[in-house]
Amino acid sequence: MNSFYYTVSIPKPDISYGIWAGIGIGIMLLICILLGFYSRKKSTSFESFLSGHQDIGPVITGLALGATWLSGWATLGMMGVTYAVGWSGMWFAGMWTIVGIMPCLFFTGAKMQQYAEKFGARTVPDVLGIRFDSRIVQSLSALVMIFFMMLYAVGQFKAGATIWYAVTGLPAIWCLFLSGVIVFIYMVVGGYTGTQFSLALQGALLGIACFILGISALVFVGGPSSLNAMLFSQDPKLLALIRSDLPVKGNTQLFSSPVGVVATFFIFLTMATGFPHNVARFLGMRKLTKKDFSLITLMVFLVAGPPIFLNAITGLASRAVFGPEILKIEPWKGDLAAPYLAMAAGGKPITILYITGVFAAALSTLSAMVMVMAGNITRDIIHIWKPDISRALLLKLTKLFIGIFLLIPFYWTFKKPPALLAVFMGYAAIGLGGIFIFCTAISFFWKRATATGAILCMLYGVVATLLGSIPVSRQRIGMGTLEFIVLIGCAFFYFVGSLLTKPVSEEKLKQLFGEKNV
Repeated sequence: MNSFYYTVSIPKPDISYGIWAGIGIGIMLLICILLGFYSRKKSTSFESFLSGHQDIGPVITGLALGATWLSGWATLGMMGVTYAVGWSGMWFAGMWTIVGIMPCLFFTGAKMQQYAEKFGARTVPDVLGIRFDSRIVQSLSALVMIFFMMLYAVGQFKAGATIWYAVTGLPAIWCLFLSGVIVFIYMVVGGYTGTQFSLALQGALLGIACFILGISALVFVGGPSSLNAMLFSQDPKLLALIRSDLPVKGNTQLFSSPVGVVATFFIFLTMATGFPHNVARFLGMRKLTKKDFSLITLMVFLVAGPPIFLNAITGLASRAVFGPEILKIEPWKGDLAAPYLAMAAGGKPITILYITGVFAAALSTLSAMVMVMAGNITRDIIHIWKPDISRALLLKLTKLFIGIFLLIPFYWTFKKPPALLAVFMGYAAIGLGGIFIFCTAISFFWKRATATGAILCMLYGVVATLLGSIPVSRQRIGMGTLEFIVLIGCAFFYFVGSLLTKPVSEEKLKQLFGEKNV
């Protein structure tokens, strides 16, 4: 059994897979369009287009949150990590993901819903503008979010391109273009509500697809013990939980050093709680009861729990079966691990389900981000500084920016796709998480936080992530070290900047935290 992977060749592209996958994707996208038209009546005004009517229940919200959390990173990129480095990739590809998303429910969800219900907040920067009583905080946070989410959006298009290449061998441009057009239609027609329902559908689909593929992969290699034996026959280092043979600087620090392993915990903790497209899922939610909270927790766990762990197993199984050959395929490399294993282990039914699931994951996160970015421009930059502008014009501009923010990452992916999906998106995760864990989550509970502290935190986070990525790419420091540089620095500027400046008025604090808590 140890030489099994030598007898399994990489599947050749088969246009019939593409035809059936196209049908599966088409059905999924058609349903999304119908959901968009179903929600059209609830998205006629500018405000309702951005966040609905605060009437969406816990099942839809939980599934939508799971969809935005997983994305193309989790359903494709994570398998590429464990395929490339073995068990040590588990820390970055699955071990901490559920640990990260649950605090988003506990610490952020109810607060976001309260700001939407009590103060009429429509976007995440809108929430921050209310919390800090500052237009500058609101507009600056919008710009910071757009910058980092643009990087993340590129990853979603790359996930779709990779999966399409694997099954057909054909250029992905037409599939990507069609997907972008479909996303544009259901977002423009259905607004936030239509997008939220589409996200819920996509979340359920990708959770089922990843679960089935993971179980099929484990069965295909003969179970856990056989999997490890096959990996050991290639390289015993693939079984190590920390790859001390890999460089402790650069991207590989996340797999080769205790510093990197600990850093992955903080990356997932901060990104889940601080990602604006995650926490925005709560803006259209109804007020949570105890039963609702149990339901939303269950939905998130079902989508982002076992399927995530099995994703990492799929990457390991692909390495056991195919050896390191996939790493030679440019520019896709390890990101092809899961689609090739789906073709080898599951045949057409599982492959088509998985391909549809990856597109669902990629498009769900993409649509959530695009909706956030478009709203950031019109609500948090244009409207906040020019409040007398027509609501009808703002609505038209929001729809226009949806198209623009779909086109930019599409063109970027088409011209120069990133090498390893999960690592590329990790930079965006470090920046967004390090900044907004403080400006959003902690600000909900720390009354002393000030606009100055939030502004300094945002400015430092952007500069540190940009400048820090240079020595990481040149292998002078590790990616885990960069996480701590960004996180600790953001904390310093947030807390010190707040302590040295005057907080919002006592009357405002009573509105935000309640009279008994001030």
